[in-house]
Amino acid sequence: MRTLLFSTLLLGFSITGYAQSADEASVRAAHEAFLTAAKAGDAAGLEKVLAEGLQYSHSNGKLETKKEAIAALVKSKGNFEVHSQTIHVYGKSATVRARITAHGANGDIPLTMLQVWVKNGKTWQMVERHTTRVPVS
Repeated sequence: MRTLLFSTLLLGFSITGYAQSADEASVRAAHEAFLTAAKAGDAAGLEKVLAEGLQYSHSNGKLETKKEAIAALVKSKGNFEVHSQTIHVYGKSATVRARITAHGANGDIPLTMLQVWVKNGKTWQMVERHTTRVPVS
C-alpha cells in the first residue's frame, strides 16, 4: 500500500513538473516569436504576441500602447540583443526577465527587462513590458 501511495505521489509530481515545463517552453516560444517579429519589423507577428491593453514602457519613462509599440518596432526593427533570460510561470501568467543591450544612435545602452505574459486560451501574449537602465560603472 505504501509503495502504491508513493508511486502515485511521484507520478503526480512528475505530471505537474511536465505541465510547468510545457508552459515554460510555450512562453519561451512566444518570447522568441516577439523577438523575431520585433527585429524584422513584422507588424502581423507583433499583433499576435502583444495583448490588447499592452503597457510597453521604456527606460526613459515613455509608455506606449499596443498600437504605438507596434508602430515604433516596425519603424526601428528592434535593434537590441538579449543576453540572458529567466522565465517563471504562475498558472496562466508568466514573467520573462532579461539583460539586454539596446543599440541606438547614442551608442549601446545596457538594460534589464521585465515582461509579463498571460495565457489567452492556448496562446501566450505579452501584457506588460518594462526596461530599466543599468548604470555603467
